[in-house]
Amino acid sequence: MPKSQKKKFPIIILSAVTFLVAAIGGYFCFSFFVSAPSNSSITKVEDDGEESGTVDASMKYSGYVTFLSEENLITLNFINPKESKKTLSLEIIANIDGEDIVLAKTGKIAPGYKIDSVKYDLDKKIEKGNYKGSFVVHFYDGEKEEIVNSKIGINVYVK
Repeated sequence: MPKSQKKKFPIIILSAVTFLVAAIGGYFCFSFFVSAPSNSSITKVEDDGEESGTVDASMKYSGYVTFLSEENLITLNFINPKESKKTLSLEIIANIDGEDIVLAKTGKIAPGYKIDSVKYDLDKKIEKGNYKGSFVVHFYDGEKEEIVNSKIGINVYVK
């Protein structure tokens, strides 16, 4: 091998290893901060141009979910705005015949992310109709410790 190629070879190897380490590190960082189960569609929120400062905990949501029973899919609109300091997760509950049934649980949703859908994993068949329900929102301090939860009334439409 000519002398000039011998000098370039370690640089190329070092660059490739650096790139690989950065890519793997980025993947693990993303996985750590947004740990959604594969049954959820958690995506980054597009910048809406609003500046509201930083708040301890914030959320934006629609007051209903739609359960598409043929597809075992629950659609919703829930955003953890980028201004929020807290990561959160959701339980989606429907009150059916006086019994609260957990339809789905999401993974953790970091600030700046939203969830559009989650799979229904229960074997229980739910009749089509409209039900009262709730979001149980679990807030976390850091990634591990749950600090508080909150219950929000919603409507559950089963189609």
